[in-house]
Amino acid sequence: MYIDTASTSDISALCDLAAMLEPVEGDFFGRRHQQVRRLGNLLLAKEHAHVLCIRHQDEIIAMLTMSSTNPGSEQPAIMQLNEIVVQPSYRNQGAASTLLHAAITQARQAGWGKITVLLTDISQQAQQQLSRFGFVHTAGQQMQLNLKAGKTALSVA
Repeated sequence: MYIDTASTSDISALCDLAAMLEPVEGDFFGRRHQQVRRLGNLLLAKEHAHVLCIRHQDEIIAMLTMSSTNPGSEQPAIMQLNEIVVQPSYRNQGAASTLLHAAITQARQAGWGKITVLLTDISQQAQQQLSRFGFVHTAGQQMQLNLKAGKTALSVA
C-alpha cells in the first residue's frame, strides 16, 4: 500500500468511495454526476485543494479531500478537510490516520495556515482522532489545526 496524489483518471474510483458517505452525508453523495464534477474541480485546483489516496496494488482503498476556504487571499490558505473515506474491508488498520498525517505534512510544506473541520460532519470517534493530531475545538462547530504553531502531527497508525 502507498499514498499517492489522485489524478483525473481516478475520478471513477474516487466517486465509488465517496458514495459510501451517502448514508451519513445525505443524497448529494449518491449523485454521481455531482461527485464527478466536484472531484474533477478539486483535482484541477492543485494550489487550492488536495486529493490524496491510498492504493493497494491498482485499487484505491481510501481517500482524503481538502479545499481552500480562502482561495486568492494574500493570507496563508485555510483548508477545509472535506472527507476521509476508507473502504470497509480496510478500516481500523490505520489508513485514515496515514492519510491525515500525509495531508498535514503536505499542508505545512505548502505554507498553508490552518486546517478546519466542521463538527457537524464527523463522529465523536473522529473528533477524538483529530485531537490526537493537534486539532482543537474552536468557537462554533469546528475543530482546527494551526499549522504555524510548530506542533508536529502525531501518528496514531
